[in-house]
Amino acid sequence: MRRPTSITPPPDADARSGGQEEALDEPADELSPADRLLQEGDQSTPDSRRFLALLKELANFRSLRDPLASLCDDMRLTPTQVHALGWLGMDGPTQVGVLAQRIGITKKTITGVVDRLEDMGMVERGRDAEDRRAVTAKLTDKGCELYKIINLMTDSGVRRLMGLLEPADRESLFGIIERMLARLKSSSPAR
Repeated sequence: MRRPTSITPPPDADARSGGQEEALDEPADELSPADRLLQEGDQSTPDSRRFLALLKELANFRSLRDPLASLCDDMRLTPTQVHALGWLGMDGPTQVGVLAQRIGITKKTITGVVDRLEDMGMVERGRDAEDRRAVTAKLTDKGCELYKIINLMTDSGVRRLMGLLEPADRESLFGIIERMLARLKSSSPAR
């Protein structure tokens, strides 16, 4: 399978492998996760495609995002900053690298996000008690107040969604998610 032209291998990949095609023949444990997925090709199923289509359709309803979107506008926050405040509010002081993983951004990007939140008085940096080399971020009192607003707005959107379901459907949805979580927890290695 050929790689898309928008993804280029590191400059030394051709020298090591003798060419791009041979690089894809390396054992799976030597491939990056992206290269492994490209090598495996599309393995979607009707269920995975249906679920993604439903999530995309649900995401198109702006009314579910409006409360947080207006908060971003009013407070001059980016969605990534709101996401960071949300994780810090839920989890408390968190290593900056872990926060980047939870949000889905790079460690380099999270530095700028935390810098701006710190400049706004929402977050303060510290050192991890167990690993003094690791930098943590935690909400200030001002950040905690904003987290309360974020939490209330998020709850408002969820209540609207839940209001669309009959009580039995809500219970079914909760049960499905709880079973999925239990299976994920039982199959995940201990941290």
